[in-house]
Amino acid sequence: MKYFIIICLCLIPIIGISEEATKSTPISSGYFNPDVSVILESVYQQSNPKRNIGSILRDIKGFSNISGGEVEPIEGINPRESELVLSSNIDPYFTGYLIASMQNEGAGIEEAVIQTTALPYGFEVKAGKMFSSFGRINSQHSHVWDFIDRPLIYQLTLGEEGLNDVAIQASYLAPTDYYLLTGIEAFQGNNELMFNYSGEGQLPAHSGPRVLVGWVKIAPNLPDKHALELGTSFGRGITQVIGDNNSDGTPDDWLDGYNQFWGLDAVYKYKSMKAYGEGNWTVQGEYFNKQENLTVKEDDLAPLVSQHSRANQDGYYIQTTYGIFPRWQAGLRWEQVGLTNKNHLPDGTTESFGATNRESLALTYRMSEFSYLRLQYSDGNYRTSKGSENVSQVFLQLQISLGKHGAHKF
Repeated sequence: MKYFIIICLCLIPIIGISEEATKSTPISSGYFNPDVSVILESVYQQSNPKRNIGSILRDIKGFSNISGGEVEPIEGINPRESELVLSSNIDPYFTGYLIASMQNEGAGIEEAVIQTTALPYGFEVKAGKMFSSFGRINSQHSHVWDFIDRPLIYQLTLGEEGLNDVAIQASYLAPTDYYLLTGIEAFQGNNELMFNYSGEGQLPAHSGPRVLVGWVKIAPNLPDKHALELGTSFGRGITQVIGDNNSDGTPDDWLDGYNQFWGLDAVYKYKSMKAYGEGNWTVQGEYFNKQENLTVKEDDLAPLVSQHSRANQDGYYIQTTYGIFPRWQAGLRWEQVGLTNKNHLPDGTTESFGATNRESLALTYRMSEFSYLRLQYSDGNYRTSKGSENVSQVFLQLQISLGKHGAHKF
């Protein structure tokens, strides 16, 4: 019921659609003529030692204790993910876009969104399958990243796709002399790592939406050439996991509860006004804290008993890029996960694990606004169940863009 009330409140502003919008914007003539673009990307990777980086990430202590999940690596030559983007204004009230992703495993819908354009008082509503707008990296597609891979804290808590699900989002742009945007989101609640849902066996069924997210973004007015945006976010959702402790093929424990997170993000940009990005400078960082609280039901004891399991993990990254020459950009990123890395077990004891860190260097050459070539080197010290493992990775990425592509967010 509380989710239904929240969604209704989000939709109330639709009643007040501006009459001016209907006068200034022509009604669609009924034919389908969208903007079309395609992003093509190929990546080559080598790791040393040869142990699969995906298995290492799945084995990092603390983060994989309950939620599990797959973190798929990029190995050898891989076309990775290509995107087909269709976008169009629909009528005076709505715009829409669809982004289809294509990988070796097949094709799927990454985003399919209807968005209002004429609500009054700074309100906007989006509905469909979308990325959450919290933080910085989560809502960005890979072709706008400054590095080839997602930061570790995202990979270990939300997976390679981040928080991407069927949802409704309402945002409000305040009428201030500086940028102040707030938003709330209600997601159906299916994420491979943080918001698993089953509703089977001993686990109760919960109707959606099962995840709520709220965020605030603020950008103070700075002199020309300088820009700064600060953000904070919070989310909470249902988590369920079915386990097989003795590996006999039959479930013997069921975990039901919730995950919640909070985060901070910041980005500063300096635009030098020189040709082709020379002298441009960006500093960006995010902090992310995840807390898990689950009820554990096991049938290896008679009768069936319930216990409680809690976990708390966090991490951050900070990165900077600089235009060293026209069309050439150098980047440096430092990451740590597990500064807080504790599991509170059902028997009352607590396990504490160490931190994992990784540093990355990237060099990007932009042949034009439609193509770039990127070389990246990463070196990480991963705290796994096998001990501390050091892995070095080298990436080479080629990306091209075909067709008309909309401007990217700040």
